[in-house]
Parts: sequence; structure tokens; C-alpha cells
Amino acid sequence: MLENLIVALIVAVAAWYAASKYLPATLRAKLFGKKKASAGCGSGCSSCGTCEDGPAAPRIDASGPSSRRVIQLHLK
Repeated sequence: MLENLIVALIVAVAAWYAASKYLPATLRAKLFGKKKASAGCGSGCSSCGTCEDGPAAPRIDASGPSSRRVIQLHLK
């Protein structure tokens, strides 16, 4: 009897975890509530200095020879 309760609890927790991870965002928000954004990258907190506007990275021309990489296969 106790084993059945433990197994049922484990299955319920596993189903809740899977649903909270893999359901579409709109359904997940309805079922589990909206989660607050953490202060990580992309949150706009600018506490680490990576969100600051800096000089744009140089664009690489895709038609140049460096855009193609040759992978050599050594067949025996």
C-alpha cells in the first residue's frame, strides 16, 4: 500500500515536471502561472555590462573564400 502511494507521488511529480517544461507557453502560463523573468542575460538589467550598445561586429562577405570550409576525409 505504501509503495503504491510512493509510486503515484513519483509519477505525479514527473508528469508535473514534464508538463511545466514541454507544454506550449500559453497553456503553461494558464496552468502554472507566469514566471517572473530572472536577472540573466536578455532581461535588460545591464548589471554585467553585456547589454550595452557597442560597436557592431564587422560583417563577413558570404561570397568570399573564407565562407566555405573544406572538410577533408581520410578514407582507407
